[in-house]
Amino acid sequence: MAFLFKLVSRLNNPDKSAVQLSFIMAFSYLLSGTFSFSYSTYLNWFIYDLITIGVIALWFLYVKKRRFITLVYILIGLSLNALLMITTHYDIYVRHNNEHWFLWTVYSYGVNIIDLLMITALATEKDFFLLRKVLNRFGSRHSYNIQKYPLDN
Repeated sequence: MAFLFKLVSRLNNPDKSAVQLSFIMAFSYLLSGTFSFSYSTYLNWFIYDLITIGVIALWFLYVKKRRFITLVYILIGLSLNALLMITTHYDIYVRHNNEHWFLWTVYSYGVNIIDLLMITALATEKDFFLLRKVLNRFGSRHSYNIQKYPLDN
């Protein structure tokens, strides 16, 4: 839905990077529900998250666009989702744990909240956790200057 929203809202805008990023995410989610790499759903989602991170990194290098905060939210969200997926896979399929415990609750809420935050970041392009300030403060010593995206307030 974020892709369709961005497609319509950026129709006359020459900068299509938010639309392209939304398309990459939508295409990844479409493929992850269609094709499987593994017998384990969690491992399959983990692989798709890693592939999506790689595709986004290549896209970012290809378009040579200045950094924008939506990209940071997406990469952090995909990385956290991948971490939750691989730990849940390890717990269920490697350790053969079948008793409900804290990790499963963290996974259940965590993945859904992270997905919602990524969709919100794509749709609004807002820095709702003030990550730009944190990254720029950290980056002032390491020259990581996250630029303000044109519609990002």
